[in-house]
Amino acid sequence: MNFLAKIHFGLLLFGLFSRAARIFDEENIPMKQISVTAGYNLTLPCPGVNEHSLIDTLVWKKSQQTILKFVNGLPMVHNQKISLLTDNYSLYFNKTVSTDTGEYSCIINDRHSPESIIDLLIQDVPAPPERPLITYFTSRQVNLSWAHLQDSRNDPVIDFIIQIRFGENGAWDECPEVHTNSSEASYVVRGLKPFTVYSFRILAVNKLGVSLPSKESYYICTLREAPVGKPTTTVAHNTSSTSVRISWKPPTLDTIHGEFLGYRITYRARDKQPEDIKEIYIRDSSVESHEITNLETFTQYLVSVQVFNPEGPGPASTVLIMTDEGVPSKPQNVRVLDITSTTIKISWYEPERPNGVIHAYRVYYVFLNQTLLHLPMLKNDASVGSPFHYTLINLKPYTEYKIIVIAFTLKYDGEPSDPVIQRTDIAGPSAPQIINLTCHSQDAIFLQWRRPTSFYNSIDFYVINYKENSYSNYQQIQLNTSSSYPETAIIIQNLTTYNVYTVNVQAASSSIINPRRILLGSHSASRKITLQPNCETIQPLLRQSTSEYDIPILAAIVGSFGFIFFVLLIILWRKCCSTSNYREPSSPQQTNQPQTVIINWEANGVEKNETIHTNGGLNGYNHSKNV
Repeated sequence: MNFLAKIHFGLLLFGLFSRAARIFDEENIPMKQISVTAGYNLTLPCPGVNEHSLIDTLVWKKSQQTILKFVNGLPMVHNQKISLLTDNYSLYFNKTVSTDTGEYSCIINDRHSPESIIDLLIQDVPAPPERPLITYFTSRQVNLSWAHLQDSRNDPVIDFIIQIRFGENGAWDECPEVHTNSSEASYVVRGLKPFTVYSFRILAVNKLGVSLPSKESYYICTLREAPVGKPTTTVAHNTSSTSVRISWKPPTLDTIHGEFLGYRITYRARDKQPEDIKEIYIRDSSVESHEITNLETFTQYLVSVQVFNPEGPGPASTVLIMTDEGVPSKPQNVRVLDITSTTIKISWYEPERPNGVIHAYRVYYVFLNQTLLHLPMLKNDASVGSPFHYTLINLKPYTEYKIIVIAFTLKYDGEPSDPVIQRTDIAGPSAPQIINLTCHSQDAIFLQWRRPTSFYNSIDFYVINYKENSYSNYQQIQLNTSSSYPETAIIIQNLTTYNVYTVNVQAASSSIINPRRILLGSHSASRKITLQPNCETIQPLLRQSTSEYDIPILAAIVGSFGFIFFVLLIILWRKCCSTSNYREPSSPQQTNQPQTVIINWEANGVEKNETIHTNGGLNGYNHSKNV
């Protein structure tokens, strides 16, 4: 066939097909319905063809679209899933799918219309829904809507499956699938995380199975919320008495629920009210430690750390930290409670600001430009608010002391207290020195002594202690005096003859702190004397050892022994003669030689326990009566 013939033949065929299409639309052709399940092989016979038919040309169409031709003994297939069976010109489907559903016609030998039309319905899983759209969203939910078109004759959709993906590169199986359990093409997905990128896709479900997934939705980021994660505290300790340091690790990013802006640190003293809280903002999410300064010494602080985003702070991680010990303030109200000649008792109260655990107190005292320290006094179990007491011992009498108290902790010595200046009380005088103990009569003793060599302030009186040797207790005579008299004498009467008596003397002074307190001095050396008739005539003056008198005094006593004996004889003679006169010794200014002392006890009205004060030796007497 030449080229022109081919053109003519083509035009002829075009005219025939055009006319046949018009006739096909207008004619009433029988319809044969076939319904099968997808996934199985299927053969559609060509209506009007049998084993006796002579086939020159054959065309299979689906909804007016040619899908297969048979011309000149050769099939021409437009779809790889279908093929032509040449023995009976049937259309063969390899594993039918839902898209194979349609109206099929078989036209043989260029006929105007097919013998009949085959209405093929493939019952299959639903077709994939359209791309889902996001119509509304919050921090934890998304409203989805999608379109889904399918042949109404197909098995109906009974459920949709929503697949959720985290982020832009997440896997679709990371999140649990959501079943709508409805044929409605919309759903509200709940339980999402704030500030998280999501995408979604939809799968339709009928009794035959699940469709292929739809195209994924466009990405969406849910809204922010305040953080739910809190930092983990790793280190919390003090760095000084006024600062603490806290370190932490941040929470996981999925608990921030927004842009991670940094940390909020709050702190307050434990004993303060919540409204006294102070806060610090650290606008750097990479910081993981911070030092808080300008705190109160030795104070417990509640320190909290929170992450925050534009919606606000999250939950707090709180720890209790105490600042280090500092220098205690001065002890309060240091005062003197009691004073003796060798002790000072003081009291004080705990410092207003201990700034730590008071371990003990040190008591310093200064005298004569010397500073001494009493051993630390450990803090006892005194109740809070009670005073502390301490007694300084082994002090010197009548000495001024400056006393300071300092509290200290195991780390620091505190501030010194306000100094207290106090003088100790006087001590009792030293022992008097008995220089004369003789018989005055058979029932009286003459006692003479020198004042103590050392005393404080003054000597106010003497105490004469005497006893009979057969008794254990002394009797006492208190004798007012003055330190201006170097020597004093007394006659002790109403004693018992033929007894031995022991005598000693004490000096006493009145306290300068409490005048009603009497401070007794040391006892003199005890002396013994025996009373018997006429002992005053036969007993010389008491001899004293050289250890008690100076050698010149002993020489004077020995040299004057005869003289005194002579004086006593004169006294006895005058007594016998009942002469009642008393002659004072000559004034020492009138002669350089010792004057004779003549004492007529009875003539001068001397009564018992008479006191005689001398201004030196036996040169002269001042006497007074003490009954």
